[in-house]
Amino acid sequence: MKYKLSDIQERVKLHTDGALLVLAGAGSGKTRVLTERIKTLLETGTYHILALTFTNKAAEEMKSRLEDVTDIQDRAFIGTIHSFCLEIINKQGYAIGLKEVPHFFDKEEDRKSILIDVFDSNIELKNIYLNKVDKERRNFIYEILDYISNKKKNLIEAIPNNPDINGLIYWEYQELLKKQNAIDFDDVIFLAYRILADRPSIAKIYRRLYKYISIDEAQDLNFAQYEFIKLLCNGEHKNVLMVGDINQSLFHFNGSDIKYMKDLFKKDFGADTIELKTNYRSSKAVLKIANKIKPDSTTIDPETPEGLFELKSFETDKDEANWVIDKIEELLSKKNEFEEIEGAITLDKIAVLARNKFLFQSIDFELKKRNNEGKKLDYFFKKGTDITDLGSELMILFDLGLSILSNNQDQLHYSKIQSILGFSKIDLLNNESGLENLKKISAVIDNEESQVNYNLLIDAWTLIDKGINNFSTALNNLEKSIKTIYEEKEDAVKEDAVIELDKIFFDINSFRDLWKTYSRNTKVELKTLSHFKTQIALGITYIENNQKGITLGTVHSVKGLEYPIVFVIGMTQGAFPDFRAIQKGGNELESEENAFYVAVTRAERFLYLTYPKNRETQYGMKTQKESEFIEKLLDI
Repeated sequence: MKYKLSDIQERVKLHTDGALLVLAGAGSGKTRVLTERIKTLLETGTYHILALTFTNKAAEEMKSRLEDVTDIQDRAFIGTIHSFCLEIINKQGYAIGLKEVPHFFDKEEDRKSILIDVFDSNIELKNIYLNKVDKERRNFIYEILDYISNKKKNLIEAIPNNPDINGLIYWEYQELLKKQNAIDFDDVIFLAYRILADRPSIAKIYRRLYKYISIDEAQDLNFAQYEFIKLLCNGEHKNVLMVGDINQSLFHFNGSDIKYMKDLFKKDFGADTIELKTNYRSSKAVLKIANKIKPDSTTIDPETPEGLFELKSFETDKDEANWVIDKIEELLSKKNEFEEIEGAITLDKIAVLARNKFLFQSIDFELKKRNNEGKKLDYFFKKGTDITDLGSELMILFDLGLSILSNNQDQLHYSKIQSILGFSKIDLLNNESGLENLKKISAVIDNEESQVNYNLLIDAWTLIDKGINNFSTALNNLEKSIKTIYEEKEDAVKEDAVIELDKIFFDINSFRDLWKTYSRNTKVELKTLSHFKTQIALGITYIENNQKGITLGTVHSVKGLEYPIVFVIGMTQGAFPDFRAIQKGGNELESEENAFYVAVTRAERFLYLTYPKNRETQYGMKTQKESEFIEKLLDI
């Protein structure tokens, strides 16, 4: 139900001239205010608007609220800062010597593989690497990847013949990416910044195009992102709106810092400030807890429902899990008895949150146990946006093959296909198409079952290679062929293969859903396999189909979401806050407190905080101390 904008929200909506910082607390209606402002601007002028977010969910929500605006797709860019920067790279990459649209190596596994190849191709680096024991090698890889990532986040280019070993590896890493016409995630902001810096005329084009710029979740800006925005505006463009909440800054590990929004934006752009503090989402009980965590962080409207808060401790994590699930069953049994919750209580209205996924072990075990006993307690783990978390080998191969179809220089993923199939490395022939290179593998497969399955993939890839709009047909044909093969197997074999078959069909459906979303949201002239793969990598085509029931999610995975009923489990010292943050202190510990604030404010009506006094670990039962965050709440 829509509420009328408050006077202070109206001020944000009607603001047109000059820079504005909106400090928006949790549940303060910032998304609605943002979209209402964009709608007002578009309805009263003929200019274009740039609206940058930090999550695809926020972008999709904004787009859905603006669907009724005429020509919205042509008049506004609404998306993540990474998707906007990637668009600049794709359209203007020639300015920094990119001859083709680069391909996106977004996974950590890909970055590690590139690094290993760097060591293999340089005898000096190879000796350094091989002279380390296994554990040291793993640490060395992560240290170098962090080094490279930090350099890019600080807009520092790799240089040739660097006397520093880390700097040399950075250079070799970039050269190997370039050789495969690829970039990694940290390159996206960096390369877009370089384009604007090297070619001021291009930055001027974008400044003229977008009269108004909005940045959502601005508390999560890091150095490279802020410098990119500053360069885009170049001291000339002042119609910039930043919206954020200093209490929801979670990504210090990624270089984000509230100073860019809170201090530098005001200094560099001369921004005025408006605060939105009234929470329209959560109950009084929840907001009292929020104000305990972050004093005076939110204003409670007199008409806010009372709600409910409970803090519970248990002897063990198993007792904790039993109580949580008992409470869920109790709420479901009284599903129509709570006036504060709109409609009947269902599993979809309930979330169980924790700082880390390992804390769900007892909850997961107990839910499975009760479901095996005939209870109907559907649940799912809230996942990230990575489609490549595939369960079947066949569809992993299919996905890798799509990379080769779209980039015939992609030796990395070509080698991975061969590794899965169990034979030695064959180099890509760059004068051949991706499809011809994929066919070349077929000739050396010596396992009959693998050969049959791979040939089915060849058929699918061939169809897609003929035209991107054949993607659905290729999936349908692949599904039909796989089903036929399994039906022809003997009963004993078929029985063993049922689980793998389910995995394959689940993965095919995942790709089918992604393709539907991509097709619906992408202009016909932009559709290419490379573009589709990039949209997947950025999470833009991600949708959460077939995920029904209780949400089990880490705090970071549910940022931006809300649920009528929330349980936050595992509230012990070392778990929440995480022990690593306790050791480091400072910004890291502050991020943990912000994460706790985010967890609490996901609750609309009922909030339950729980913790065990003892936890079962691989070393036996260990005593747990209640979280220091809980101590702040004990005088309620």
